[in-house]
Amino acid sequence: MDERIYRIAEHVVEIHQKAYEVYLPLVEYVCSRIVSEAELSHLLDYLLDFACDEKILGLYKKVCRKYLYVYPRCIKFYIEAYWEMWEDENK
Repeated sequence: MDERIYRIAEHVVEIHQKAYEVYLPLVEYVCSRIVSEAELSHLLDYLLDFACDEKILGLYKKVCRKYLYVYPRCIKFYIEAYWEMWEDENK
């Protein structure tokens, strides 16, 4: 049983690493220009799913900081969504 749990944990780490590798260039691209609110929301939706991972949370924060004054209501929504989804897990 312990071996299976260990393998599952390894797979989760691998998935998070792959997600980071996929999302890093997207975040860099989105932060290099001004995107529509719909495009921004689409990216933040996907990042939110993996925001329990510290590296992906860093990407999430980078996007939020970049667009805070461009789309303040949208960013407020995603900050609140993050706290609602991951607050208990980070305590």
